[in-house]
Amino acid sequence: MTNRTKLQTAMKALSHGAMLVLLLSLTAFAAPAPQEQEEDSTRRLWNKQFEAARVKAKNVKSVAKAPTAKPRRQTASAEGELLGVTVWRLRVPAVSAAPSEARLLVKKVGDAPSQFQLERAEAETPFSEGQRLRISVETPCAGVSYLYVIDREVYADGTLGEPSLIFPGRTTPLGGNVAEAGKIISIPAQGDPLPYFTLQRSSPNHVSERLTLIISPEPLPLEAGQEKLEPAQLAHWEKQWGGPTERREARNSAGKQWTKAEQAAEQGERKLTQGDPLPQTIYRVKANPGGQVMVNLPLLITP
Repeated sequence: MTNRTKLQTAMKALSHGAMLVLLLSLTAFAAPAPQEQEEDSTRRLWNKQFEAARVKAKNVKSVAKAPTAKPRRQTASAEGELLGVTVWRLRVPAVSAAPSEARLLVKKVGDAPSQFQLERAEAETPFSEGQRLRISVETPCAGVSYLYVIDREVYADGTLGEPSLIFPGRTTPLGGNVAEAGKIISIPAQGDPLPYFTLQRSSPNHVSERLTLIISPEPLPLEAGQEKLEPAQLAHWEKQWGGPTERREARNSAGKQWTKAEQAAEQGERKLTQGDPLPQTIYRVKANPGGQVMVNLPLLITP
């Protein structure tokens, strides 16, 4: 008896009930988990809000202009405010890499310019010490708002270091922290002397950095480059503006490279359109509509 005949005989011997159980088991194994389906559905809804806030591709050349001073209006969702964040991992491009890819050019005084490829990474990705990173931020809110970024070290026992304002900085141009739909704000900016962070431990128990991103409808009483921030002031803002936060990642986007459209949008040559890549990570904060939005982004350092 051939193998095929043996298989056919075995299949016929199975009862209809056994076959049904087998088929249901295979279906359950192949179907996405309910939680994954819910997360994907939520992310799609958030994506639509970002896309709706952007201009259509045919209007891309008409949006490279200075932001107007229209007050920010709330997003389309009454359930919270959205904020898009992408963490970029910098890598030295391989010799065989296509030269047409978008690259970050770093110019150092006295040194030859260096080029880096930027790859997307999910929030809460552990990075090795010495890894170079950049952050880009986008909001789908109509009108303009203002971005501030505060950094604190996180230690193994859960305590936090002193807060410091890292954006806007002394080298940030006037209006460089103004956020609006379709505009990318990168931290550090490409024009900064070193347009990237380098993760370094200050002590053996230094396990990560916590970046606190604040989107405010009006300027905060902070001076660009002031560095030190009163812990009591930050604690007051956290009490006022901190709220329950959800996070969704773009599926199958981690590892994708910086595009020419994203590069041009960062340089102020254009805005992102509905067909351009969306942020890698989208946060929804249950905050007062049209008010301040606060998100904590961890930069984890591997042991």
